[in-house]
Amino acid sequence: MSNSNGSTPRRGFLAASAVGFPAVLSAMQAAKTLKVGLVGCGGRGSGAAAQALKADDYAELTAVADIDMERAQACIDRLKRVSKDKVKVEAKNIFLGLDAYQQLIDSGVDVVLLATPPGFRAAHLRAAIAANKHVFCEKPVAVDAPGVRHVLETAKMARERNLSIMAGFCWRRSAAAVSLACLSRRMV
Repeated sequence: MSNSNGSTPRRGFLAASAVGFPAVLSAMQAAKTLKVGLVGCGGRGSGAAAQALKADDYAELTAVADIDMERAQACIDRLKRVSKDKVKVEAKNIFLGLDAYQQLIDSGVDVVLLATPPGFRAAHLRAAIAANKHVFCEKPVAVDAPGVRHVLETAKMARERNLSIMAGFCWRRSAAAVSLACLSRRMV
């Protein structure tokens, strides 16, 4: 996925990686700031955002969405302690409520990190792809058969739009993780 000068296109950067979100951002040839938005400010969401900010010099967290203001603020504060200069969430970009994910998507972010409870994930994923955003989506992507079918349709839609979806289930196929698992089974 290269353009005429051999660099990875901005909208195609996620597809260039198959090993996880940190590698996703490192693979991108950044021409300007990569605006990251986090939907779901709990522990896993905070962790995914921290990894995204650490992975690339050009990544900045510019928006968060959650149902609880205290959780959203605690997430921002936690991230500022580890990546102070990369957390640039203004008060107007802290979105609250059940429709906060849509407000975040509409806020001008380039990449959406989905880390809400999985029951909402299929709908949030569809909304982000419909808005032409790349997505990092925690596992599981859906919790039932209709949700899985919805995600499969959304993945097809993403492919047609040259957008990427990266799931958080990245280490299961890692050579190092597989070797460690095999070694630990032999020791038991």
